[in-house]
Amino acid sequence: MGKILVAEDSIIVNQHIKHALESGGHEVISVYSGKDAVSTARQEEPNLILMDIMMETNSDGIDAAFEIKQDLDIPIIFLTALTDEPTIEKAKFSLPYGYVVKPFNEAELLSNIDVALYKAQAEKKIKENSELFQAIINSIDKAIFLLDSKGVIRYTNSVVEKITSFPFEQLMNKKISEVLNFYDYKSGVPVEVVGKDEVEELELKLREDDRIFGDFYSHNVSLDEDYTLLFFKDISERVKMHEFNENMKNRRLASFIEGQEKERERIARDLHDGVGQIANMIKLSVKKGDTGPELSDMVDQFLDEMRKVTDGLLPTLLSDFPIEVCVKKILDQATKSSEIKFEFHSEDLPELEMKHKVNIYRIAQENISNIIKHSQAKNASIQLYGFHDHLQMTIEDDGLGFEVGDYTTNTSHHGIQNILFRAQVLKAECNIDTQKGKGTFISLKIPFNEKD
Repeated sequence: MGKILVAEDSIIVNQHIKHALESGGHEVISVYSGKDAVSTARQEEPNLILMDIMMETNSDGIDAAFEIKQDLDIPIIFLTALTDEPTIEKAKFSLPYGYVVKPFNEAELLSNIDVALYKAQAEKKIKENSELFQAIINSIDKAIFLLDSKGVIRYTNSVVEKITSFPFEQLMNKKISEVLNFYDYKSGVPVEVVGKDEVEELELKLREDDRIFGDFYSHNVSLDEDYTLLFFKDISERVKMHEFNENMKNRRLASFIEGQEKERERIARDLHDGVGQIANMIKLSVKKGDTGPELSDMVDQFLDEMRKVTDGLLPTLLSDFPIEVCVKKILDQATKSSEIKFEFHSEDLPELEMKHKVNIYRIAQENISNIIKHSQAKNASIQLYGFHDHLQMTIEDDGLGFEVGDYTTNTSHHGIQNILFRAQVLKAECNIDTQKGKGTFISLKIPFNEKD
């Protein structure tokens, strides 16, 4: 049973209908004009409206039905004594649930109302299920396409519009190959997605400079015809991060190799210019038979030059002293050779393996060199603090700084890239906080119990 609004301008017919419906167990509200039907429908929200198709008032039944349909989802059955085709055709556009021709049979009227109420309830349930289904589909974080056997797009979810910026209407009923271009991520070869049933990594190229990478897979669905469901999950951030990490890894490796080559050149030059020259002088003296103090002095010079070369490879300090003493010595030398005021602080430092000592020493050496050469700083400091499972190292200066992205893209920042590479060797977390005119702050969290 339901609440029914009767809009009929004839009082006799209106009351007749009301009596018939109430005898059938329905609640009835009577109005006598289209205008009243609209306002009452909004206020009472009936389950069904019986509307006289033509009323001799300011608003007839068809106009009222159109207005109600615009705002309210209420089923309407037209009451009419007219059967002329133009009137019926006009009434169809308001999508009525049916027609009852006057004079009517009460049993037929009640039957029509029962069918209309059942149909309205079924359609409401279908709509609710459809809205629920749509909400579920739109909540999935994958772009979903439903294609027919010819590759024509029959349905998409909201994620498609989000990642492609193409509105639903622009994609619907078009072949997917006409609006979207898929490529194999690794080879760049175009891929035909219709009929595929394996998982792949594909690239969706929308425009020349607009690329989306995604995990793609499909599923065949057989209904009245064969359909294909395509699923495309946007993994662009993951791919770009992977490419960035690979690029950074290659840059660091290239920078490290370049540093090795420069170190070889330095050693070769030191051996040639220092050790080699003195060795030749010793050789000539031995051939002459000189065994006096001059030969002894030349041997001492030879040993001093050799010590300089070996200190460049692995400073003897590192073998003889703790890391804080070695870093402090670098800073003392830097203070003497530059106008920058360097400070050093350390506390609770454990005994470190040689691998840690060498890389920490070289990181400190590289940073100090960068500060002296590039920063134009007045003050700088290095701090080393030990904790139960890691060592915290910070390097800070009040110099010019640089753009944060520079060291990832500019190949001239070999010093920073060497530091990052050594941090990677130590399995350390490295953070660089800098900007132009604001100085630079570098921190490293170095685990010293990490197994190689």
